[in-house]
Amino acid sequence: MTKNTLTSQTDQSPQRYKHRLGSGSIGLPGVLMQSVAQISPTLGIFYTIAFTTGQAGMTAPLTYLLAFAVCLTLAVPIGGLARHLPSAGGFYTYVSQALGPRTGFLVGWLYGVAVALVPAALAAFTGAVLHDELLAEYGFGLPWWVYAAVILALCFTVAFRGIVISARFMIVMGLFEIAVGLGLAVTGVFDPGPGGVTAAGFNPANIPSSSGFFLAVVLSIFAFTGFESAATIGEESRDPHRIIPRSIVGSVAAIGVFYVFTAWGLQIGWGVSALDEMATSPAAPAFVLAERLWHGGWILVLIALVNSGIAVCIACTTSATRTLYGMSRTGALPPALGVVHPRHRTPHVAVTAQTLGAALVLVAFGASFGPYNLFYLFGVAGTFVYVIIFTLTNLAAWRFFRTRRPEEFSWSSHVAFPIVSTVALAVIAYKSLIPLPAWPVRLGPLITIGYVVSGAILLAVSLRPGRRAWMARAGELPDVA
Repeated sequence: MTKNTLTSQTDQSPQRYKHRLGSGSIGLPGVLMQSVAQISPTLGIFYTIAFTTGQAGMTAPLTYLLAFAVCLTLAVPIGGLARHLPSAGGFYTYVSQALGPRTGFLVGWLYGVAVALVPAALAAFTGAVLHDELLAEYGFGLPWWVYAAVILALCFTVAFRGIVISARFMIVMGLFEIAVGLGLAVTGVFDPGPGGVTAAGFNPANIPSSSGFFLAVVLSIFAFTGFESAATIGEESRDPHRIIPRSIVGSVAAIGVFYVFTAWGLQIGWGVSALDEMATSPAAPAFVLAERLWHGGWILVLIALVNSGIAVCIACTTSATRTLYGMSRTGALPPALGVVHPRHRTPHVAVTAQTLGAALVLVAFGASFGPYNLFYLFGVAGTFVYVIIFTLTNLAAWRFFRTRRPEEFSWSSHVAFPIVSTVALAVIAYKSLIPLPAWPVRLGPLITIGYVVSGAILLAVSLRPGRRAWMARAGELPDVA
């Protein structure tokens, strides 16, 4: 076991780590799929291809390629921090070490609470898709909230039982949905629609509108979010100093290739001479294309989408509860959130609290706005949360390597990359506000403000006299192999 400098400066009593996560439980495939699952590849491509095609025409695949490049500028500095700071606290630990415990607290809280509520939105969306498609094709459809409740119950069970079970679920689910997405794209290439097979979509000269193309790139960047979640399971992985950075950067690379090829294959299969119809299709283009190419096999696309929704819910439950656990362990949040199940080695109290929170959001917002609006509402809120978190993490990476690891400081990785990605994040924030989304999705920024305000209140409480001991431990690391 190795010790880091911060843990050597603090209390090393056995009680401190009496309840620890299951260290060394999963290898590279499980950690990699944690990030891939939270990205949700088939949801990411099947439900953005119509918009990107509407904005960029046949050059939609090029928008994913540029988004891939931008996301690498985010992943590289985060991966560098993960290499040195493997901790369940993730962003909380990184930012606390580089920018101080107060900023670290706010970043950790934003990530923990925002990602914890994502399963409510994804479960509702997945349930609605299941209801609509089964009703349309077979005349059978349970209410969407029944499917959503089952998904949340499944996620709770898997997350409660242990990281090994979660990893196995995500490996199987991730490989299946990627296989379906690639399979549909390959089928489209071998059975193309009007216009045949062409690589013209990768030629910048074919960009129909620079403003539309740019907007499509912005949306495509957000389709990559989730790659960072491998950082939160560093303590439960084998050789985290090596595996976690590889998983963060590798997930972006793998999904980048998947998005670019699948977008191209879907357009070819649809027909590059009929892309206006793809952009305005009332149904997800993947369903329409699968029915033409696979006939009854279209059900595989539905299964892949449901599979993707469940996988991202499990991944979000894992990453959010590990972050909250990491904060609780240092004393920044109530100690109950840091309790680990003696047999399953999971933060089961945090998992239970997260599931109850997601269920309350599902009931309150789903009943008021419906499942699709719930999905878009929290999607917009999550956009602004990610903008804040990634911007501050960029600054943390610059400062950490400039002051703590000057021998590893790189002008490209720690200056140029953060500047490029921060500018991209600012544009994403602007495009998400101007013009304002329709009601009730425009409430999304208010939800983000609610996250920030609640975090500021909790921080103020934790800074009261007699409660500040956590500040000395905010950036600490447990011993890891």
